Formats: sequence, structure tokens, C-alpha cells
Amino acid sequence: MGFTLIELTVVLAVIVTLALVLTPSIANFINDSRVAKARNDCQTVASAIFQFYRDTGFFPLWKIAQQGGAGLPASKVQLLASRGNLPLEDVPTLWSTGAVGGLAEQLVNNAPGYTLKTPISQFGWNGPYFSNDIGADPWGNRYVVNIGLIDTSPGAATLSGRGKLAVWVLSAGPNGTIETPFTLPILSATAGGDDIAIRIQ
Repeated sequence: MGFTLIELTVVLAVIVTLALVLTPSIANFINDSRVAKARNDCQTVASAIFQFYRDTGFFPLWKIAQQGGAGLPASKVQLLASRGNLPLEDVPTLWSTGAVGGLAEQLVNNAPGYTLKTPISQFGWNGPYFSNDIGADPWGNRYVVNIGLIDTSPGAATLSGRGKLAVWVLSAGPNGTIETPFTLPILSATAGGDDIAIRIQ
């Protein structure tokens, strides 16, 4: 027995109505899950950086291994970054132009050649600090850490008396544009726009 034209029209109208009602909910759910993944990845990177510091006594901001090897690499980076596209910025800053070291190089592969922790040494690289490489954020952009601003002196001021600056593990978020200034005083620092950020200083 076939359906009448009226019955088919009613069924189609119901399906279209359900699709129109559910589409925004599904889109919101997908966006919320991407934001949650980015926040979780930022937290994972922050935890790995602190574990690296506990193991080595310094933060992962060195790039090129020293020739003849006393163990410490020779040049510093301003940023650590994962794989992924370069996030946009309204005005280019060190988020996009700074000297970059890879998160995987520092925390997974020990590419700079840090001295390894051994049973008889108190400090040393004891990674990998991720179970696998942190890739791009859910929108295809790289995670960035302005690690060059890290300062381990106690208090809110540097040893020279200047206020310390905030250090973030940051994703540019859904719009793909970094809206958090590279240098922000720690006492008033907040992430900008829809950036997803975990502060480590």
C-alpha cells in the first residue's frame, strides 16, 4: 500500500523541522567539544613543562645543542610551538615572529640534547613528557607558549625590579586569531577574545 501525497508532505515537513531544530544544537556540541579538547591540550602542555622543570631545574627554552657538549644548549627560543598553521594576528608580534622551538623537540624527542637523568644524577631530561606528540589545535593552528618570558625568581618582580610578564600555553581558538598580547603584566593578565589559554606564570 502506497503513501498519499499529503502523507509524504507531512513526513517531509517533520524531517525538515527536526533537522532545523537539531542542526544548531549539533554545531554547538561540536564547537564545545573542540574548545574542551584545546583546553585539555593546553593543560597537558603546561603540566609537561612543569614536569620538565622539576626534572631538569630549568624550563625548556633552549634550541641548539652545544658543540663539544657540556650538556647545555647554546641559543634560547622565545616561543615553543606545536605543529599546525601559524595563527593570525591583527598586528604581528612575537607570537608569530619570535624564535621558535618545537614542543615535540623539547618534550618528546630531546632534540636539543639535554643531559639525561640517571640513577646517580639529581637533575636531567627524563621524558618523553607526552605519550604522543601534541599536534595542531582543533582548528588546525599551532599551540604556542611564550616561554622566553619565564622568570623563576620569587615574587611578582624580576631580579631587576621590573614586573614579571605572563606566560601562556595558548590556542588561538575558533576564530584562529591570537587576541592575547604577547607581553602582559602578571598582575593584570587575562586571555583576550576567544583564545584558549592556561597561564604558567
